[in-house]
Amino acid sequence: MRQLEAVIFDMDGVLIDSEPIHIEIERQLFDKLGINVSAEVHHTYLGTAGDFMYGDIKSRFGRSETVEELMAFDDAFRCNYFKNLKSIVLNEGVLNLLQEIKSAGLKLAVATSSSPAIAHVVLDRCGIKSVFDTVMTTQEAGKSKPSPDVYLAASRIINVNPCNCLVFEDSPNGMKAARKAGMFCITVKTDSVDVNDIAGSDFHIESFKGLSYKQLIDIFPNHHGAGEFV
Repeated sequence: MRQLEAVIFDMDGVLIDSEPIHIEIERQLFDKLGINVSAEVHHTYLGTAGDFMYGDIKSRFGRSETVEELMAFDDAFRCNYFKNLKSIVLNEGVLNLLQEIKSAGLKLAVATSSSPAIAHVVLDRCGIKSVFDTVMTTQEAGKSKPSPDVYLAASRIINVNPCNCLVFEDSPNGMKAARKAGMFCITVKTDSVDVNDIAGSDFHIESFKGLSYKQLIDIFPNHHGAGEFV
């Protein structure tokens, strides 16, 4: 029997509304590289890591730099951008839910496509890094979402069976990664993703506002594919 033992959060778009920030960062990065990435192509990068994005960019635009060199350039620029932002604000309802989950004694983790440096900068500045038992990135896990590697790696570190983990995601690639890992996936509505693209999740919420730990217990694992909080 499945029992909820851990909750794993994607970071960008889930814990914080960072997608507009990343889109602006990438616009500036693409300008610096002298490439024109269409909105349609840019959308395919949502929820993926730098190796996926820059592997595609290198192939698409015939860049002479290695993927590793492009990623290092990106990481330094992005890290500096986040460090100099006036503030980084958690999505409404997130802090209360984290506190309830922690108080209930469940394990908490982050599984993100951001680099380790960026993940730690963002979580530090939001004041929540210490809440999590581990912060796992796709760079450390080995493969970008939609591969399940980052979720499986996080579950191994916190020593929880994947089937007893609940994941919050906002992107199609992230949702696919969580489902492939055998985890229960709740998607969160964001402005940058069409809700139809994340229709394959186990459950969907409009936001974290008012969402409680008790509701998570009620949802898990009794709903598959049809549940929704409005």
